[in-house]
Amino acid sequence: MAENADRLLAEEELPGWRLGELNYPTFRMALLAKMMDRLTIRQLADEFGLTYAQWRVIARLGELRDGATVGRIAEQALADRAEVSRAVSWLAEQQLLSRTEDPSDRRAQVLRLTAKGRKLYSKVIRTRTAFHQSITAALSAEEIAQFDGLIDKIRLTLQAKVDAL
Repeated sequence: MAENADRLLAEEELPGWRLGELNYPTFRMALLAKMMDRLTIRQLADEFGLTYAQWRVIARLGELRDGATVGRIAEQALADRAEVSRAVSWLAEQQLLSRTEDPSDRRAQVLRLTAKGRKLYSKVIRTRTAFHQSITAALSAEEIAQFDGLIDKIRLTLQAKVDAL
C-alpha cells in the first residue's frame, strides 16, 4: 500500500515540489500553505462573497467573545493593519460587525460581530472545518497528533527567530 502511495505521489508531483537547492520539507510546507490559501480564497469568494482578509477578521472575532481591536486582529492573523482596517470598514458597512470606543484607549475601537456577523461566522466555520478535515482525512488520529506536534516545534523555532529581530 505504501508503495502504491509513493507511486501515485511521484506521478502527481507538483511542478516545483522538489527543486534542487530548495528541496527541504519547510519549503514544501510553504507550497502547501499557498495551495490551501488559493482554495480558501476561491471558496470564500464563491460561497460567501468574502475576501480572505474579511474572513480573517470574522474568524478572529468569532473566537473572541469580548471583541478585539484592529491591532489585536492584525497581530493574531499575522496580517497588515491597513489590510485589516479595510476589511473592517467593509464588514461594518455590511453590518457584520460593530465598533465601540475602547475604554482603555479612546483612540482605538473594540470590534464585535453583530448577530448577522455571528450567523455568517457559523456558516463559514462549518465549511472551513470540513475543508481542513478533508485535508487530513488520509491520516490517522495518531498521525494528525504527530503532525501537529511537529509543526508546533517548527513554530517555536520560527517564533524565536521573529522575537530575535
